[in-house]
Amino acid sequence: MRAVCANAPGVLGMMDIPVPRIEDPFECIVRLDACSICNSTDPKLLENEFCPGPFPTVLGHESVGTVVEVGPGVRNFREGDRVFRQRLGDEHVPGGRSTWGGFAEYGVISDQWAQDDVPYLHCADGYPAHAQQKVMADVAPPLATAMITLMETLDYSTSAGVVPGQSVAVVGSGPVGQALALFAKLLGAAPVVAFGRRQEPGERFARVAHADAYLWQPDDVEREAERGRFDIVFEAVGSREALDTCLRLAGVRGTAWCYGVAPESHAYTETQKTDPRYRNAPVFEGRVQRRLADFIEAGDIRLEDWISHVLPMADYQRAFDLTARREAFKVALVP
Repeated sequence: MRAVCANAPGVLGMMDIPVPRIEDPFECIVRLDACSICNSTDPKLLENEFCPGPFPTVLGHESVGTVVEVGPGVRNFREGDRVFRQRLGDEHVPGGRSTWGGFAEYGVISDQWAQDDVPYLHCADGYPAHAQQKVMADVAPPLATAMITLMETLDYSTSAGVVPGQSVAVVGSGPVGQALALFAKLLGAAPVVAFGRRQEPGERFARVAHADAYLWQPDDVEREAERGRFDIVFEAVGSREALDTCLRLAGVRGTAWCYGVAPESHAYTETQKTDPRYRNAPVFEGRVQRRLADFIEAGDIRLEDWISHVLPMADYQRAFDLTARREAFKVALVP
């Protein structure tokens, strides 16, 4: 089967690897329907700046697929189910490794609920299979891939304690920043103010995320920091500089929640991470899928707003180039 991989730092490729087989009675084999490029971590994986290790490595973690085979112990999935987050292990990539491996024509999910004999959708903290659920929304696979970022950011917003009456700032203008702003609004926060470095994302923050303001001029941060009005500030970039901005905006009474993933060569500092205002939390997107589906069904979220391009997997280089040049908001690849 074909799989999109990084062959060396900055070098994309396509490799042929064996189709995975069921090795555990609780596993399912899943055929890829679509997988989106994560605008932050996939480029970092490509440059060996996140989860560093040897090459080649099969990329992709925002995947949706269809179950085509189930192990004898599986009880919560059946053939034909559409599911999130099939993946590959290193053992599935001869001569290489997997950094999730969603950009492969086939992958694996695990029915850990059956293995542990607990109810399906049990999503306690630390439950590793929580993300490998059936897709609840009846949408096309490329659009379903957008639900992964949305579930992650909804869960993170909930962990941060966003509730009505709080003020929220978001530092970062990409898909994650826009999603965090949107959920802050949907959870009742006011005002919700986003900070970026370019003017162009302002239209989407107003139209899609419904933010109260989008600020991008160099002196905007200092002016807002002096006002000291934000209870919660989200770092949605993945950089030391962005986290410093968040801490300034948090002032003396707010908290800075670090969602971003900084590159290995320019990681967050110990001073930043030991600041009493610094916060972080694990993400368990599976526990909020039903809530996200409710937002979608109510018309509060249009998945069409979150995928700008759908390309065949063979066009992987163009897809990554469009993302790097910011000519695409978010790209989904399909077999």
